[in-house]
Order: sequence, then C-alpha cells, then structure tokens
Amino acid sequence: MVRITLPNGLSVANVCLGAMNFGTTTTKKDAYAVLDAYLDMGGNFIDTSNNYAHWNGTGDESETVLGEWFRERGCRDRVVLATKVGFDRHGKGAGLKKEQIEYWIDESLRKMNTDYVDLYYAHTDDPDTPLDETMEAFHRLVEKGKVRTLGASNYDAWRLTEANHIAEANGYTPYTVHQQLFTYLHPHFEIAPPYTFNESVTRERLRYLTAKNMPLVAYSSLAKGGYEDPSRMPATYIQGARLDCIRNMAKEKGVTTSALVVAWMVNLYRCAGFPRVIPLFGSSRVDHFTDNLKGADLILTDEELDILNKA
Repeated sequence: MVRITLPNGLSVANVCLGAMNFGTTTTKKDAYAVLDAYLDMGGNFIDTSNNYAHWNGTGDESETVLGEWFRERGCRDRVVLATKVGFDRHGKGAGLKKEQIEYWIDESLRKMNTDYVDLYYAHTDDPDTPLDETMEAFHRLVEKGKVRTLGASNYDAWRLTEANHIAEANGYTPYTVHQQLFTYLHPHFEIAPPYTFNESVTRERLRYLTAKNMPLVAYSSLAKGGYEDPSRMPATYIQGARLDCIRNMAKEKGVTTSALVVAWMVNLYRCAGFPRVIPLFGSSRVDHFTDNLKGADLILTDEELDILNKA
C-alpha cells in the first residue's frame, strides 16, 4: 500500500481501517484476522472511538479489542492510531468540555494499552462548550504527550475555521485532519442526517479543505456495503447513471465496485478542487476487506477520473 505524509507529519497508509464494529458485531477472532491482514498488506492507519459501538454493546468494545491485539501482537509502534471523544454513549456523555476530554483520553489509553494516541478527533462539534475551552484542553493533551496530533469530525467548515483561528491566536495545537461522511455517490441533501453535524461532504467543503491543505478521512466511504449489495445501499444516496458508470468501469477493470470507489478516492487529489482523500472502511470478513483494499494500489488515468467525476 502507498504511504503518504500528511501536513501534520504523520506517515499513513492511503486507506484507513475502521474498527467500529470490532468486539460487537465483528467477533474478536474476525477482528484480529482483518487487523493482521491489513498490516500484512502494508496498512498502518487504524480508526476507532471511545463510544464504538455502543448501540450494540457498552461502547468500550472496539478500543478494548485493539488494546488486546496490540499487547498480543506487540505491534503498537507499527500503527498510526486514531480515536475520538465527544459523542454520546447510550444517550450520555456527549460534549467537549475540558473535564470530558481529560477523562476520556485516559480511558482510551487504558483500554488500548498505550501511552499515546497519534490522532485524536473531536468526534462531533459541541456548540454548548466554548471553542477556547475545547482547543486548550486538546492542546494540553499534546503538551503532556498523550496525543500527537488533532482532527475534527462532523464539524461545519466555518466552525472548523473558528476553532483553528483560536488555536493560532493562542499558540494551541490546531485541527489538521478532517473526518466526514463522503462516498462516490451524491447524497440527497434534502434528507437531514440523524445527528446535526453528520452532513455529507459538499463541493464547497472539498474546495475549503483543498485551500487549507487539510486531508479528508472519508467515513462510510463504501456506503455500508451498498455498492456490492443493493439492499444495503442507504436511501440517502442518489443512484442512477452515476452508480451505473462506476459499476461498468469496475467490470471492465475486473475489480469490485467498492474497490473502484476506493481507487477513485485515493486518486482524487490529482483533480482540481479536491484535497487528499483517505477512504475509511472496515469489514468482518478478510476476503471482502482485501478485495476492496485492492483499490488502494489502482492508478486511474486522467480520462478515467474525468469520466467518473462527470457521471
């Protein structure tokens, strides 16, 4: 797999492994198999959260499985580890207040058997907490060595700008990575997301990230498996000609549609108006995961990118 160096200095694989369901709907055995396969294929960028997947468990499972895997494999130094704070767990605990950030980083470090997190995300904006308080609290974690770099997930672009202006004015660590909902298909923007800030990426946001030289980590990048199983395609996406286009090209190339979606994303930075995009996805099955991961090494021509972008 290709390694890229982000503006914040982290060297990461061009595809990020999502560990959201590890320990809940994905068994520990299957999670280990996917994690091992990802490292064997050259991957090093793993994403989790302090509340995954609380709707199927307690919210501790994913970080706990990762911590056990790190201990048993002795591979923590081979991984760029990202986790998050700010969303609720069973309807409680949401927020980015100083005490919440300080409490949950220690809980995450304990569960994952590590002294530091490479990338710590604000999982979602917290408009009820002053940005000054949030940014200072995150910065103190960097000063203490508990966190290396910071990212923002589920933030409006204007709030991301305000947060980084505060960081710059006060000498705090800024957000340098953005994680947001993004896939090949265009969304029905008239359908409101389940949570206020879980908006799909717009063209304006892509231009913003490009101008700020900020990479986009794209969650739900494979539309919850909908490219391979139409019954799983969320109703929030427009299908039709654009879906037909990428499916037809995938057949011509002899790869899954999902793999071509991955290839489209990792090649997008070559197109005007697009930032570096890092697709984020996971799987409970090694064969499905490795099939989709083939897109990480697929180089698309300028003509192929143009066809996909204009569909």
